[in-house]
Amino acid sequence: MNGFRVDDQRLAERAHQFDGLAERSGQIAEELNRALSGTGACWGSDEIGRSFAAVHAGPADDALGRLSGLADRLTDVGQRFAETARDYRAAESDAAARVRAIEHGR
Repeated sequence: MNGFRVDDQRLAERAHQFDGLAERSGQIAEELNRALSGTGACWGSDEIGRSFAAVHAGPADDALGRLSGLADRLTDVGQRFAETARDYRAAESDAAARVRAIEHGR
């Protein structure tokens, strides 16, 4: 034994927690998007405001876009964890069946 162990049951259970995290993340992104949309160009339209917007508006929009996509990424991670647990269980079951077959001379 090399000390490597997997708790596939726990992994499968924890994978489903990502659904709630994804939902909450999506709600936060929507709420932030609504709040920011309602403020308009809050830095103003004078020269200083335009200068500020030129430097900061793009990165702020990028951050909001990334936050908006976080829900889908969290859902994807949860699904991959669930698939990993399922695949591990299947591989363990198959390996155990093969060992039993060898032990019984099949």
